[in-house]
Amino acid sequence: MEESALYISYIITEVFCIFFSIGIIIKSNKNVGTDLQMQHFRGMALFFILYLVSDSLWALGQGGIIPFNSTLNKITSITGLVAVSLLTLGWCIFVIYRIDQNNSKNMRVLIIMHHAVAAADCLLTVSSAFTGFIFYIDDNNIYRLGSGYAVHLVFVMVQLFGSGIYSFIHSFSNKQIRLKKEYRLPLLFIIIPAATAIVEGMLPLTPIVPLGIFLPILLAFLEIQNSEIYSDALTGLNNRRRMEMFLQDMIHNASKEKPFFIHIIDVNDFKLVNDKFGHIAGDKTLRLVADALHNVSDSLHGFCARYGGDEFVLIISDDAQVWEAIQKEVDSMREQCADLIPKISVCTGCAVCTSNAMTAAELIAQADEQLYEQKEIFHGKKDKSGE
Repeated sequence: MEESALYISYIITEVFCIFFSIGIIIKSNKNVGTDLQMQHFRGMALFFILYLVSDSLWALGQGGIIPFNSTLNKITSITGLVAVSLLTLGWCIFVIYRIDQNNSKNMRVLIIMHHAVAAADCLLTVSSAFTGFIFYIDDNNIYRLGSGYAVHLVFVMVQLFGSGIYSFIHSFSNKQIRLKKEYRLPLLFIIIPAATAIVEGMLPLTPIVPLGIFLPILLAFLEIQNSEIYSDALTGLNNRRRMEMFLQDMIHNASKEKPFFIHIIDVNDFKLVNDKFGHIAGDKTLRLVADALHNVSDSLHGFCARYGGDEFVLIISDDAQVWEAIQKEVDSMREQCADLIPKISVCTGCAVCTSNAMTAAELIAQADEQLYEQKEIFHGKKDKSGE
């Protein structure tokens, strides 16, 4: 009876994981990622549910709660092992599509390799029902690990390390902090399940491995969902919605002793850039300014966002010379791609908040007014120079 209670607690945990996974599948739509990305993400979650169902049936049988002969034992064991291999494949392909959306040659080769490894693993697992290589069922109808079980683990780890390392390497080449963080998430899919597997090996019948698999799935989903909700698609900066929330928090804590500064940054003659060089050059210009602003924001420990169009926002706690810093950074970055992006200059307007009685609208209006004055000065100089 005591052993049956252990299996029941094991099953209850897995049932909760099933319901939460169903919720993630329902929420995994095109608003979170592309159809192709979310197709593999949902596939991974479905195979995780299949693993949980098969493992729950196995636990019910081993606990003597339901009739369970050797044939059912083999079926649930095969289903569980194959589901692990396929959910690993789904995760890896999802990671690859999330990182490389240009369908590069390296990406295609990596996808083929992952499918080949998963196919070999599934083939060996299914054949183990007859060979006992990965697992076997003993005379007492108990699941046992076969002499080749390590091969199954190697196949799974090869897949996880393949996509994990691929993702981690790409995190260094991407300048966007949000993507750096997201690209390093796949490492959790290696570390957490491996750690929980070790713990479960020391504490049998503790349902920690399902939780160890579910946690990285949940973290990845929440991080991706958060990035889609609060990030600007073109530049990768925080979007206006996130900026407004952050600004409200800053105003709430503002005082004369703890002021903050909000800067609105505008790209000069951006319409002419689009008209003369095309919208592709315009998009590159915005991304370059965004990267420059992000670097300045990091150095000042501030918060930056795309406000809309060619306008950006920087919120900092110090009265720094923001215009000079941003323009210097823009000029430095543009030197690396001067043949692709026309000359860029920016104007800034600033407002300071010294009281929580001020409103976001007032601060933005003040910064906008100063920005307008700077734009007038810029156009006046431009007219005098005859450019």
